[in-house]
Amino acid sequence: MTGVFKKLFLPLICIVYALLYMATSVPDKCYEDCQKINELNEALSVNRSAYFYGSGRCTYNGQSDTLCVSVKDTLGINWDLFADTVCSIATQQGLLRQKIFILSSGAFPPDTLARKECP
Repeated sequence: MTGVFKKLFLPLICIVYALLYMATSVPDKCYEDCQKINELNEALSVNRSAYFYGSGRCTYNGQSDTLCVSVKDTLGINWDLFADTVCSIATQQGLLRQKIFILSSGAFPPDTLARKECP
């Protein structure tokens, strides 16, 4: 009987540990929001790769309604119009009532080129 107990002891401990880990782990709250932001990035990168670098949440707490869009400060681009475009595409992707900040990534700290609050 002790031979069977010795063979099952380690797998039993591993199973108990795995169950405790799954029960106490925090679920990923970012999945749906991150998916929408990735779709926003894909939509914005079409025909804008010369000056659009990417977008993401300005804060990392996951409960933010603020999007920071990183761009290359290029002459001839109307940044207020680009902020309207970002707002429109974000609303189409399901990111409602966002605050949009268009930031120049060529400077530190980043320079704010445009701001927009989406309806």
